[in-house]
Amino acid sequence: MKKTKNDNHLEENQKSALEQALDQAKRYAADYQNLEKRINEEKSSWIKTANKDLIIKLLPVLDDLYKANDHLKDPGLTLIIQKLNGILNKEGLTTFISLGMPFNPESMNSLGTAEADEQKDGRVVEEVRSGYKLNGQVIRPAEVIVGQKKVELTN
Repeated sequence: MKKTKNDNHLEENQKSALEQALDQAKRYAADYQNLEKRINEEKSSWIKTANKDLIIKLLPVLDDLYKANDHLKDPGLTLIIQKLNGILNKEGLTTFISLGMPFNPESMNSLGTAEADEQKDGRVVEEVRSGYKLNGQVIRPAEVIVGQKKVELTN
């Protein structure tokens, strides 16, 4: 059986329709994958935000535990603090060193100044409250006293 011009035209139309359907199916699959990826990213972001809010609320409790342990020196309390720190560290919480460091307004709040020698001028001489970072981002600045060189007035 010989193909007619009409048959060839019909076959080309079918191929074209099939190609368009395949292209459309690929676009739908890509759109679905992008949607799935975006939903997972948003879900992860929500979880991190919820964790951040909870951790910020727990920091004053952790401060109180440290103060109580400084006073009581109780081994059981020390163990509880270590366990709580372990959990918080797994969630990405870290403290940062401020004592002796140059004052950094991005990670520290100055509560005042104290007279200091020239080497400690502009450096933290006392940490009143620890600062914390969550996954590298400061969530609570350290509260510090900054050294200030005594200015001698000459007449």
